[in-house]
Amino acid sequence: MQRFGKFHDTHLVGVAVLKGDFEKACDIIMRTKEKENEQSVSTRNKWSNRFDGINVEDHDAVREAEMKCAKIVMRELGRFMNCETSIVSSLSRNPLDYKKAFGSISKHMRSMFLHAYQSYIWNKAASHRIGMAIADGSDKEVRVGDLVLVEDKGLEDGGNGTSGLKGKAVKEVSQDDVEMCKYSITDVVLPLAGSKIEYPSDSTGDVYEDLLANDGLTKESFDNVLDRELAVGGDYRKVLCKPLDVDFEIKLYNDPTQPLVKTDLMEVTNASLDCVDVTADENERLAEKSKDQMIVGMVIGFTLPPSAYATIALRELTRRPTSAQYQTELLLEGDCEANLGKSS
Repeated sequence: MQRFGKFHDTHLVGVAVLKGDFEKACDIIMRTKEKENEQSVSTRNKWSNRFDGINVEDHDAVREAEMKCAKIVMRELGRFMNCETSIVSSLSRNPLDYKKAFGSISKHMRSMFLHAYQSYIWNKAASHRIGMAIADGSDKEVRVGDLVLVEDKGLEDGGNGTSGLKGKAVKEVSQDDVEMCKYSITDVVLPLAGSKIEYPSDSTGDVYEDLLANDGLTKESFDNVLDRELAVGGDYRKVLCKPLDVDFEIKLYNDPTQPLVKTDLMEVTNASLDCVDVTADENERLAEKSKDQMIVGMVIGFTLPPSAYATIALRELTRRPTSAQYQTELLLEGDCEANLGKSS
């Protein structure tokens, strides 16, 4: 979820950058956001209304109005509004130069806007690929036209590792590959849209074109990014990732804020856990006796490869949203509406 930002508009900035519309990119970053504090809303509104009462045909008056407003807004922005501060700081010196203003944002953050859009397109394409397979009952099967990685060198072998195309090569699955069961669904990858990747030749490849077209872009848009510091060659990510080393323990406990696994400090001080592990057979009787009076929790352990997220693995396991709104509404004693009793 962090890919798309607190206000779910990070990828929209990426669209504007790919179009070379830096004024739009700056506007999306600076515009009023939902559920911000009163001070931030007031400051953003002040910026949005900077040309009120100004003759937009008078270039000098427009420049003067933006420069003056930028200096005021710069003093009012919150301490963590780094992108906004960079933009207005630049425009206070070079009004109306939105390309320079966007370029004043740190390279890492500018890259994140494009990466967010790549992730947005990937998510939509992955939903199509899996949804299409579920519809015809082949969700665990490799299909003709899928892409699979046939080379994936790590850093120690001269590749880029998890991010980047160096040391990676893909091939398109043929009918012979399918009949020979040469690959499994965990081998299938989809591309992060970019200038140096291959797209699937099946309907999933068409989805990429349709999604880009909906945003006024084409595959070639990634070849012509005007911000030359940003590289959008693309990459490949597996459609399905299977966790390894999966294990779990069932815990009974009383205080919903107490730890269910030992912290580093507890290990150092040799402190004991107050919760009871009822996974073992000898504790079954205790579990049966105590479960109505205690909270039931599960401690899950697993190993994921790089570029896979534990939060999303848990989302798929629990079928619960990871959105901030949902998480803030959870109760310490558990969600009783889920028919799970007292759970954690």
